Amino acid sequence: MNQTKLKVSEIFYSLQGEGARIGTPTIFIRLSGCKAKFACASMGIKCDTEFESGKEMTLDEINDWCWNNANQCNEITWTGGEPTDQLTDKIIDFFVKKKYYQAIETSGLNPVPNGIDFICVSPKVAEHIIKKNFPKGVNELRYVRHKGQAIPEPSIKAEHYWLSPHSDGFNINSENLKHCINLCLENGKFKLSLQNHKLWNIL
Repeated sequence: MNQTKLKVSEIFYSLQGEGARIGTPTIFIRLSGCKAKFACASMGIKCDTEFESGKEMTLDEINDWCWNNANQCNEITWTGGEPTDQLTDKIIDFFVKKKYYQAIETSGLNPVPNGIDFICVSPKVAEHIIKKNFPKGVNELRYVRHKGQAIPEPSIKAEHYWLSPHSDGFNINSENLKHCINLCLENGKFKLSLQNHKLWNIL
């Protein structure tokens, strides 16, 4: 029995709606709390998820939920809030030993634990912090952009570079979308990523 606890905002089984793994069935584990929220506020970014509330769950309870509710899916996506505020090498290793493929969606505020299979950084902190935390690069960088914001200048390497228009709740903002399309066309390194789960009307 593993009694290590995480404060969990929600767990749900759905399809990945963004980036390189779009359409992949995965168990989303949204952890509570986010030390990067002040950085987001300073940049005028409003988070589209509720991550303050939650309940404590042991690793065994989380594993039981996954087994009983996700049709034997063996893929986990850690998200938040900021999942690296809580995750450790030992927690990731627990799920490695349970044969889970593990992805993470992070702001770049902290390094990720060892054992993560797929790293997505959606930068919410300065590029020099990201460069320090991810010297070897990541699987994907996903930048959110408003109309008028310039093309990003990434400080690290990634397999995939994405631009995503900031949404108005579950509605795609047409001006932000057009701006991101133009930025992608102006810089061939970046690809367009929409929050397709909102278009599909799923979590």
